[in-house]
Amino acid sequence: MKTNQEEVMLEHPTTLGEKIPNSWQSLHFSKNCTLENNTSYDATIFFVIKGSIYFSIENAENHRIGAQEMCVISSENSGKMKVEENTHIMMCSFQIESLVSEQNAINELMNQEGDQSGRFEKLPIKERIGGYLGELDLCLQEGLDSAYFQEIKRRELFLLLFFYYSKQSLAKFLQGILFEDIQFRGFIMKNYQRVKNVQDLAVLANYSTSGFIKRFHRCFNESPYKWMQRQKASQILFDIKGGTKSLQEIATLYNFSSYQHFANFCKVQFGFPPTRILDKYVVNESSN
Repeated sequence: MKTNQEEVMLEHPTTLGEKIPNSWQSLHFSKNCTLENNTSYDATIFFVIKGSIYFSIENAENHRIGAQEMCVISSENSGKMKVEENTHIMMCSFQIESLVSEQNAINELMNQEGDQSGRFEKLPIKERIGGYLGELDLCLQEGLDSAYFQEIKRRELFLLLFFYYSKQSLAKFLQGILFEDIQFRGFIMKNYQRVKNVQDLAVLANYSTSGFIKRFHRCFNESPYKWMQRQKASQILFDIKGGTKSLQEIATLYNFSSYQHFANFCKVQFGFPPTRILDKYVVNESSN
C-alpha cells in the first residue's frame, strides 16, 4: 500500500474489488491514500467502520461516507476513493446473478414510488448490522473465509437489510443493482465474451435472434449490439490505461481484423484514436 496521496491499484488479496472467490474483505488504510476501485464484480457495498472515505465517481463531486455509514458502488460507476484519516472499511462484492434468491424482494423494491434518479445514496449502519459486521470481521481474522461461508454471509446481509430498513430507503440505496431478470442478466454476464456477435449469443441462450433482442432490451434497456460494443470499449480502455500491453497487442487481443479497424473503433467509441488515449493517460500518470 502506497501512501502520501499516491494513487495505487492494488493487485493482491487486499485489492479493492479484485475478482477472487471470496466476496468479503476487511481492510485498514492509513491516512492520505488514494485508491482506484477497478472491479470485475458487478457491485460492492462499502461499510465504513472507522474513519471516513471520499468517493469520486467518474470525475463527479466527492461523496463523503463517514464512520458507521455504508454505500453501494456498481461496476459501471467505478471511481476513485480518497482516505484522509486512518480508516477501517469492510466490503461485500458480488455478481448480480448471485442475487437470484433475493429476486422477489428486489421486485418489491422496484415497485416503490419515489425519486430513483441515480443520485448517490448512503445509509447509516444500524446497530444490528454493526453487530453482524463485527462478528463477521472476527471470523475473517480467524481464517474462516471459504467461498461457501462468504456467500452465506452475503445472503444473511441482504436478509438483514430487507428486515431493518424501509423499502423506500433500500430502493434508493440499491437503485444501481435492481433488475427484473437477474437470472437472464447473469447468463449474459457469463457468456457475452465467449461469442463474436449477437446472433451467436442468441443461439447460446436458445432464442431466436428477434426474441433474444426483445428480452435483452427489457433487461438492459438498450440493444445487445450497443451494449456489447460498450462493454468491449470499456475493456479496451482499461487495457490502454493499464499500460502493460502495446496498442497492437490490444488490437489483436480483441480480434480486430487490422490496426486501422481498431483505431476506427476507438474514434467512434471515445472520440480519439488509441494513440491519443494512450498519450492522455501517460501524461496524467507522469503528473501525479
